Amino acid sequence: MTRPLAPARAKPHAKPHARPLANARVELHASPLPKPHTGPLPKPHTSPLLPRATALLYLGTAARPFFHAALNPSPYLLQRAVGSGIRAMIPLQAALAARVGAPGAGAAVLALVPAARRLSRKVSPT
Repeated sequence: MTRPLAPARAKPHAKPHARPLANARVELHASPLPKPHTGPLPKPHTSPLLPRATALLYLGTAARPFFHAALNPSPYLLQRAVGSGIRAMIPLQAALAARVGAPGAGAAVLALVPAARRLSRKVSPT
């Protein structure tokens, strides 16, 4: 036999004058908007050689395995395409850095390509 539920009672420690959360006043403290940049903009890289070369390196690294995997979607070719796509992120980041005007950073990132190729033979890039 089950007992009937007891009527709801007020908790003895609850304050009778406490307002519900829906009626509570909420204050938002917004930080001021940042001022727009008024100084001179950084100069883009004047010679387009490094951005173009790194973009071509990215395409050369990623496009061929992707094309082969699209023609013949075998597990081996798909695995090679995924690995080359991950390794191709390094030339892509170098191309993007060189394009925005940081050719030194792009060249430094590009210097990681040989190390990434060596390491990808020992450890899976995925």
